[in-house]
Amino acid sequence: MNIVIVEKEISLADLKKVAQEFYETMIKGVVDIEREVVAFGGEYHIDANQKLIELDSKQKNIWGFNIYLDRPRDTWIEYISLINIRPSAGNTDMEVSDLKIREKMKWIIDSKII
Repeated sequence: MNIVIVEKEISLADLKKVAQEFYETMIKGVVDIEREVVAFGGEYHIDANQKLIELDSKQKNIWGFNIYLDRPRDTWIEYISLINIRPSAGNTDMEVSDLKIREKMKWIIDSKII
């Protein structure tokens, strides 16, 4: 399973190559909003989530998303993942409900993909 950890940048072309392993025009990912690190790839969000945990991320800072690579960049992120269900953090659904968290996720994700 090819999971890519991005601390600086990844080209869109390289991201599309990673996406070919499972979903082709969509890629799953997780972002540590504290450390500003993104993990792309895997069949499930938990795959990338585990990689960030192994690299000392804290679960409370990790949020899951999908990127639809065939959509315009301003609408390509979907803020939905099973790992986002956290009643203790006020998120009782798969979709990230806190707009500040979503904005931070978007800024980090977009800054990593060139």
